[in-house]
Amino acid sequence: MIDFTTLTVLVVDDQEFVRTIVKSMLNQLGIISTLEAADGDEALDAVVAHKPDVVICDIQMRPTDGFCFVKKLRQTNGVSDIPVIMLTAHTDSATSDKAHGLNIDAFISKPVLPTTLSQTITRVMLRRVVIG
Repeated sequence: MIDFTTLTVLVVDDQEFVRTIVKSMLNQLGIISTLEAADGDEALDAVVAHKPDVVICDIQMRPTDGFCFVKKLRQTNGVSDIPVIMLTAHTDSATSDKAHGLNIDAFISKPVLPTTLSQTITRVMLRRVVIG
């Protein structure tokens, strides 16, 4: 099992209220250490500086969207293997295919429930433990 109290999670969304809601859910799950970023550029800086255990990222953001962020992350030495969970309202197959093509670890739709978030984080982190 994953000890959520030891995890650091970066929440990336251009809407502050979404970041606040997701951080609140993470706190309910026992995750104490959360970081936040408003777009992909801020997110990449935060990942490099803090090396979180997992990133929860929206797709549609400006100026740098979630797909551009993940593409840059996967090319950045030392942090390229950090798991990314895409959290988005866009659930069409083209979006899902593009997300999986960028080696995204999980893809969940908004609005997210705490149980879904918990199960997804657990699944992603356990897969990383097995692979790593």
